[in-house]
Amino acid sequence: MEKTLQQQYILIKEGKGNKDYFLKSARRVFPEFISPLTDYNTAVTILKHKSILSEGVGGIVTQNSNKPNWFKIFNTNLKEAVGVKDTKEYGDQNSFEKIDKETAETLKKANFDYADPKNIDNVYGQSFLLGYLTEMGDPKNAKKTVDELKAIVAKNMAKDINYYHTQASFGVKGIGYTKDAPGLGEPVAPKGKYKSSGYGDLKLKESIKRKSLLELMSEDELEEEDTIEEGALDDQIAAAEKTVAQKKKELADAEKKAADIKAKEASAEAAG
Repeated sequence: MEKTLQQQYILIKEGKGNKDYFLKSARRVFPEFISPLTDYNTAVTILKHKSILSEGVGGIVTQNSNKPNWFKIFNTNLKEAVGVKDTKEYGDQNSFEKIDKETAETLKKANFDYADPKNIDNVYGQSFLLGYLTEMGDPKNAKKTVDELKAIVAKNMAKDINYYHTQASFGVKGIGYTKDAPGLGEPVAPKGKYKSSGYGDLKLKESIKRKSLLELMSEDELEEEDTIEEGALDDQIAAAEKTVAQKKKELADAEKKAADIKAKEASAEAAG
């Protein structure tokens, strides 16, 4: 078994070792400290400086066996930091003084109320901005002030935090995210051998459910003359496109009326 550098150094001090073999071992074990040009005396000095070699009393080379018990030191310091050991004399140093009821109420009133759903600072800013733009573009709110529009948005989001995602996506009321559409529905967690892929062993009926276009349109949104009857898919699509075109025309008319109202108000203010 090859001797350690410390053991080789002891033998050299006793006149039994080989300096060339010592240097060769030192270069192999510590190439970052000992280069091929380093001589024996320089190598010993470097290794002693790095605490790899040590010189004992009376010229005897020894290794430091008195290593600190860091776990014991840590536990001791931890006990001293936690609190006083004698709780009878000093009391429990880890307990906090309880404040009186009046002070607690004062602090509650002074602190910010994070639980108020109508406070705009408690809602998601991007959703609130989308709601504000939606309400501002609604012709019904043409004469509403900024504060009144904010109050409307806060009220709607207090009822449903996703109101402007499900009821007015893209700033247009009446459209939004829905699960009542072909291929949608309640999400189903993948199961089976390949569930990590995101698909799993879903049943065919659950993965390719389809609904007819009739189920996507409520009766109160259809005019009597536009009522769609069961028939070929092309007929259903044509009827749906006709209804969409009608809705777009109504929206354009409403926007034109709102623009006319704003123009009249601007003219009245200029004349005044």
